[in-house]
Amino acid sequence: MPLKKWAKRFGSAVLMLALAVAGLWTVSRLMGPTDAQEAALARMRDIPPLNGRNAFPALWLVAYDMPEAEHDDWLAEDLRRHAAGQPPGGAYDAAEKAHASAAERRYADRMPSPDEFDLFCGSAPGCLDRVGADRGRYADLLRRHAALLDRVEALSAYAGIRHAGGENILGTLIPPYQAAKLPATRHALDFVEGRRDRAFDGTCRAIATWRRLGADSDSLISRIIGVAYAADLYGGLFVDMLARTPRDVALPASCAQAFSAPADGELSLCMAMQGELKFMQSAVRMADANVSTSERLTMLFGLSADMTEAERAEQLAFHCSAEAQRAIAADTRIERNVPEPGFLRFECVGNPVGCMLANIAHGSLDGYGDRIQDGNAKLRLIAELLRMRADGTPPEQVAVRLRTVQDRVGSRLRALSLGEDGRTLRMRNYETSRGEFTEIPLPPYLQSASSGSVPSKAAASKPVSP
Repeated sequence: MPLKKWAKRFGSAVLMLALAVAGLWTVSRLMGPTDAQEAALARMRDIPPLNGRNAFPALWLVAYDMPEAEHDDWLAEDLRRHAAGQPPGGAYDAAEKAHASAAERRYADRMPSPDEFDLFCGSAPGCLDRVGADRGRYADLLRRHAALLDRVEALSAYAGIRHAGGENILGTLIPPYQAAKLPATRHALDFVEGRRDRAFDGTCRAIATWRRLGADSDSLISRIIGVAYAADLYGGLFVDMLARTPRDVALPASCAQAFSAPADGELSLCMAMQGELKFMQSAVRMADANVSTSERLTMLFGLSADMTEAERAEQLAFHCSAEAQRAIAADTRIERNVPEPGFLRFECVGNPVGCMLANIAHGSLDGYGDRIQDGNAKLRLIAELLRMRADGTPPEQVAVRLRTVQDRVGSRLRALSLGEDGRTLRMRNYETSRGEFTEIPLPPYLQSASSGSVPSKAAASKPVSP
C-alpha cells in the first residue's frame, strides 16, 4: 500500500477515534451525576439551622477585648477581605498570625505569646502537679490573661457552631481553637489553692460546653476538637481532681450535666461530613478558578466540579445513614466494606480528574468515627466512676462492677478492666494512634488493698482541703 494512502487512512482513523472520544466525553458530561449521587448531594447539602446562638463570631474574635455587639461587623469585614484575597490583619506571616482579624486596627491581639502558651496545660496528664509546683508563676500568668479566659468561658452561653464563609468555605476564617484550652489551667490553680468547688464547676461547664459546641457544628475540625476537649482535656483534668477529692465532698450541679447521657448530635458525624463536603467542593472550585493558562484546558476538559461534588457526596453520605448512626449509638465498630469506585465508569470519561480526586479521598475520613466513639465511651466511663463514688461501691467490688456496667459504657470490645496496678480504670480504644487503652485514675477509696505497690501520682497525693 502506498505510503500516502496509508497515511490518509491512518489520519482518518485517528480523526474517527478523536470524534468518538469527544462524543463519549460530551455524553458523559451531559448525563452528569447518577440518580444516587443526586440524592446523596441533596441530603448532604441540607445542613440544619442552628437552634440558638452561633459561637463562631465570638470564637473567631476571642483574642480581642471588644464588645460582643461588634462581633458581627468585624466578622463581616474579615469575610469581605478574604473574598478579596486580602489578609484581614494586613500583611503578616501566616504561620504566626493565622487567626488575624481586621479588628487589630482597633483592638490589641491578647493571645499569649508562644512561650506563654507552652506554660498552659494541655491534654497530657500532670496539670495539677505542674501548676501546684509553681503557683506564683501560674497565678501571674492567669492574671495577665484573665480577660481572654473570661471570653473563652463565656462560650458556654452559645448553642453550636456554624462556620462563616458561604460557598467559599476554603477561604473561611479558621478560629483560634487552641484558646479554648486555656481555662483548664485556671481551674487547676483553683483546685490546688483550695477553691475546689469553683474548680470543679468551671471544669464541668467546659466539658458540657464542648460536648454541645462540637456536636452541633458544621465542621469536622470543630467536631473532633469538641470531643477531644470535652473527654480528654477537661475530662482528664476532672478525673485527676476527683482522684484527690474525698468521697464525701459534694460536686457542683454542673457536673451532672457534664456527664449526662449523650444527645443525638453526639451520636453522629453527619453534620460534620456535610461541612466537609462543602469544604472539599470549595477547594475544587478554587483550584479550577486559579489555575494557570497552560492548565486551563486540562481543568476544563478533565474536571467537572458538579460531578466531583456529587460523587464525593455519595461517599460521605454513608456517615448520615441509619447504619452509621446505629453503630455510633451502640458503640460498635463502624464498618463500610465498599471498594474504591475505580476509573472504569462512564462518568469518569467526562470527569477523569474528579474521579481521581474521589478515589484518593475514598475512605480517608472513616477513622474519625472511632475518635467520636472513644470520646463518648470515655465520658460514659467517667459517669460510671461517679456512680461508684456516689453509691458507696467498696474497693473490692470495682472489678465486678465493671463487668456489670460494660454494656452501659460501651460495646464488649471495650473490655473494661482495672489497670495493671489496680489503681486505674482501663478501656480499650478503637482509635489507637495515641495508645491502645484509655486509663483514668481511681480515687484511693476505690482502690483495693491488694492493688500494686507503686501508686500513681494522683492516688498518692493527699486530698486537698477546702
